[in-house]
Amino acid sequence: MSFLVAVHVNEGIVLASDRRTTYTNTMASEDKIIQRIGIHTTNSTDKTFICPNNAGISTCGDASLLGKPITGFIQEMIREKVRPDCKVENMPQIITDYFQGLPQIPDTHFFVAGYGVTDSGKQQLLYKVNVKSKKIEKVDTSSQGASWDGETFTLTRLIQNVAVKMPDGKYIDLPFENILWEYFTLQDAVDFARYAVETTIQTMRFKNVVETVGGKVDILVVTPDETRWLQKENLI
Repeated sequence: MSFLVAVHVNEGIVLASDRRTTYTNTMASEDKIIQRIGIHTTNSTDKTFICPNNAGISTCGDASLLGKPITGFIQEMIREKVRPDCKVENMPQIITDYFQGLPQIPDTHFFVAGYGVTDSGKQQLLYKVNVKSKKIEKVDTSSQGASWDGETFTLTRLIQNVAVKMPDGKYIDLPFENILWEYFTLQDAVDFARYAVETTIQTMRFKNVVETVGGKVDILVVTPDETRWLQKENLI
């Protein structure tokens, strides 16, 4: 799995992701099916990409397809299907159609972030895409906020309202301290995106779980004027 986050504010959209891929091995032994979870790990997987039309995409879910890393298929899809004049609003369907057309359909999710051109100027666009179910969801960016996908439990526990179970079985709510999304600047969005990924990595490191989120953090900033890497692990 992975952890992705998309933070949308008035100034732009920030996409951030980890770089770990964890592989599971399944084999038959006599009458039993043996599954070895997390048997191999790599920290060199690209999960966030810049497209020729200045959109950004991030992905999580199945990391291999037809015996190969899914990264190559995503890069091929971008090269062949996303031209500089490609409309951002068409990209969710382009992604879905590409993977639906392959011999094997992966259970893979995407964020698509960019700007559309309207008569009144540029419009901020953010989508969630599930290629297996063919579900496309347009995120409401009229108010500032964030969405995340993949291994979401760690961050969700940290920022959601929680209650403590008392010895008598009753629950007492802890004070709820909401995040002030409406006051976020673009720098705040970058800081939260970095915090979300790094906190997930460090929390999973100390828990009794398979560390499916890890490695360096890639951060992409998408604004009406430009799309650029703020933090990117490159090949040596």
